[in-house]
Amino acid sequence: MKSLNKVLDIIDAVAREGKAGIRELSYQLAFPPSTIHRIVAALVERGYFTQDPVTKAYALSVRFLELGTLVQDQFHLTSIARPFLKRLMLETRESVNLAIQTGDKVVYLDHVKSDYSMLRLFTRPGAQAPLYCTGVGKLFLSCMSQMELNTYLKTTERISFTPHTLVEKERIRQELTCIQNQGFSVDNEEMEEGVRCVAALILDHTGNPAGAVSISGAAMRITADRIKAIGDLVKDCTTEISRQLGFKT
Repeated sequence: MKSLNKVLDIIDAVAREGKAGIRELSYQLAFPPSTIHRIVAALVERGYFTQDPVTKAYALSVRFLELGTLVQDQFHLTSIARPFLKRLMLETRESVNLAIQTGDKVVYLDHVKSDYSMLRLFTRPGAQAPLYCTGVGKLFLSCMSQMELNTYLKTTERISFTPHTLVEKERIRQELTCIQNQGFSVDNEEMEEGVRCVAALILDHTGNPAGAVSISGAAMRITADRIKAIGDLVKDCTTEISRQLGFKT
């Protein structure tokens, strides 16, 4: 944790100064020059810092601008989606979630809790979950190319969270084909026993995935005979959000 704090202190210092050298950072932060040099070298290698070839001073790279744009986009998506999430909760009387993909996980951005359910869910804002065992996550997997999916299945450790979790490659592939055909996905108690989710994709103006909406509730309420109707409602919701983002069908 101390090392992480030092990294963050250096980033903050460079952000304040605009540009700073090793000696300047060492004086400001009271870190040994060797420590400063080791950290900034790693930040340069990862593309977060740039170094002026003449003055040797360090500055933030455009990587931070890219990250800031992503954060801004997420807040934009949340504000657009919020009214539709509330309406979907009232229509279904189940909790509704908004999520995006980040690497090999999903991150939940918003959660509209049902007034009709006492169930506590794992989908609170900021929570992360794997792609392969969540309704929203499987949607993002279904959009991957075969090469991307092969890499994901080869490199990702898949844990059985419940007896219903799909971990076998072939079963996951079959599930993704089903999702592509029906236009929505189902988490059938795969992440949390007793909880079922139904989810659909949000598309941006280019037709690429911008996020996903899911309905989560007790499996005893989201029964097999309700899934198709709920799936259609979630798809209607994400279609309207997609239109707000500029997607044209």
